[in-house]
Amino acid sequence: MDVVVIGGGVIGLSVAASLERRGADVTVLEAGEWGRGASEGNAGWISPGLANPVPAPGVMAQAVRWMPNRRSPLLVRPTPRLSFLRWSWQFWRNTKPGRYGAGMAALAGLGARVLDDYDRLVADGVEMEMHSEGLLFVGRSAKVVRAEVAVLREAQALGYRGRIEEMGQADVLRHEPALGSAIAAGVWAKDERHVRPETVTGGIVEHLEGRADLRSGVAARRITPDGGGWRIETNTGETIRTPRVVVATGWQSTDLLAPLGVHLPMEGGKGYSVTVANPAVAPKGTLYLLEDRVAVSSFDGALRLAGTMELGTSSRKVNPGRVAAIEAAAKRALVAWDGTNAIRWAGFRPMLPDGVPAIGPVPGRPGLHVATGHAMLGVTLGPTTGEILAPAVLGGRIGAELAPFSLARFGNRSAPSSPAQSASDAPVAGSPV
Repeated sequence: MDVVVIGGGVIGLSVAASLERRGADVTVLEAGEWGRGASEGNAGWISPGLANPVPAPGVMAQAVRWMPNRRSPLLVRPTPRLSFLRWSWQFWRNTKPGRYGAGMAALAGLGARVLDDYDRLVADGVEMEMHSEGLLFVGRSAKVVRAEVAVLREAQALGYRGRIEEMGQADVLRHEPALGSAIAAGVWAKDERHVRPETVTGGIVEHLEGRADLRSGVAARRITPDGGGWRIETNTGETIRTPRVVVATGWQSTDLLAPLGVHLPMEGGKGYSVTVANPAVAPKGTLYLLEDRVAVSSFDGALRLAGTMELGTSSRKVNPGRVAAIEAAAKRALVAWDGTNAIRWAGFRPMLPDGVPAIGPVPGRPGLHVATGHAMLGVTLGPTTGEILAPAVLGGRIGAELAPFSLARFGNRSAPSSPAQSASDAPVAGSPV
């Protein structure tokens, strides 16, 4: 029952927790520190009501309109890289209503169980900071709020069980005194939750200590077949042999998979956040500023703003203009905002062109599995990803709920193809984000 999980973000750690609770002997390798990358600075939403693919109808036209604005919520930086052009074309194809609807149905199926899976994680003894005040969507235009209500109603038709309540301006301001009078209307999704994401990854690590072999600072440089199992070469010079591997290294998962001939069209979607300790004014729970597409999360003793999507860049630097746009949104919406001494952060979300994660066995590679591509739903779907993947890893039981997330949809077939490059040329896998 030996399994090596590569990646110590929210997805990799959640998978490890699900495997361990089923009796597996689990080793987790993390190139950097636990829970860094996209698992560190995001809004921490557990939001099954928003479990819909990024490539929605109309998003490409919106992206084109926003391209001249460097502070827009979605910024696509033109790049001549062939893989990015192919990814963009595939992304556009998946904005068609039929494809988008299929993706939304698949994600809604997982979303129906995410709260139960978080409760199971807590019942297992994982300590985390979790809040249950719901999620309040607000807009400066009632029309924008009505559009969001339509999305939530569509999610309900697909199985979303959350309660929603539409609110006029007076109701919104009474419900959330931290909002200013620029807000025109809102809709309250009462059953959404949020966590401080650092406490989820930290809580799982603490829970697994003594139960699993946890190795931070250990990067998997390459994976190669080894008889009936797999051989993992690390940056420390150690070689690990195991019958089962799960690759959960976020947007850099292709670094390990491409040399094996596995096709996974992944791009990093850069996002930003601003975190302020002990703010003078903070909302009771979470807010979504619809026009600006900015998430506002209140934690114990802190307030975090998160948002924007930047495609076509691999720079890890914080872009001051992108952060300024997020803070400007807070100034428009909240009665008070002070970013003095704020922590400003950037990380990469793993983006597949259909907006649906890749979860399950790699066709033609027995014992090799993936859990990546969760875009902006990593925290939402982390524990659920572990729960649906663990039976496949340990017993080969491929449940129907895994079918929409198969790598076969990207042309990977049961007969393994020739490696795209020799093992000696394989790039180094980085820290999961």
